[in-house]
Amino acid sequence: MNEALVKHVDNILLNSVKRGFSGITNKEFDFSQIMQGLKPGDYVYWLITFDPRFKNKSREMENAIKNGVHFRLLILKSDCIFGELRATETTGFNPHEFNEYSKLFKVSLEDVISRIDDKIKGSLGVFVYEGLPSIPLFIIISNESKKVKVYNSFYLTEPVSKMPYLNWESELKSGSQPSFESEHWNIADLFLDYFKKRWEMEKEKHHDVAGNEQLENSDFIYAPVSAKQLCSNLIQD
Repeated sequence: MNEALVKHVDNILLNSVKRGFSGITNKEFDFSQIMQGLKPGDYVYWLITFDPRFKNKSREMENAIKNGVHFRLLILKSDCIFGELRATETTGFNPHEFNEYSKLFKVSLEDVISRIDDKIKGSLGVFVYEGLPSIPLFIIISNESKKVKVYNSFYLTEPVSKMPYLNWESELKSGSQPSFESEHWNIADLFLDYFKKRWEMEKEKHHDVAGNEQLENSDFIYAPVSAKQLCSNLIQD
């Protein structure tokens, strides 16, 4: 029985590593620690409803951008039914409070944008989506190591700002990559593909039927002002 148990545990551990599992945060996501570890040329993709802590952490993002980091965010639109539904299942929030935090999150990002000029090396692009929140994702693509590090949590009854995050890692792949049906699929790659899909869905909304870019829209905010096209693209675009 002991041999069978050891083999079972080994299979679980080996498969976890094979699929990219790297660990789990002790509790909530440490935004400050992550910001300190970013380097020039890194890309960060963030899919979230809002983070109530961000107002006090926005300077850390601003400093990272000024140091050459590129951020791409998908944040939930205020005054939408999806925020109201999420609020009703979240401990400590009602729809009005949830909506106010959504507004504050965008305002805090606009405050960062107001201090990013054309001399800054990094960039910030933010699409405001009106759809299913799905899953909180924070993805770091390292320019130096060419690795993808993914943190994901879940929308449960606790506010996501208090939730632990699972950590996954993978090599950054160029061109075609193994499909989910192949033997070499990796969770980090699946999360990265999902973010790309959501980003392209929002990007398409800002073009007309002929594919031409529409005029300025409050659901896409970015900096520097001169880098609109860059800010609407992901690292591999």
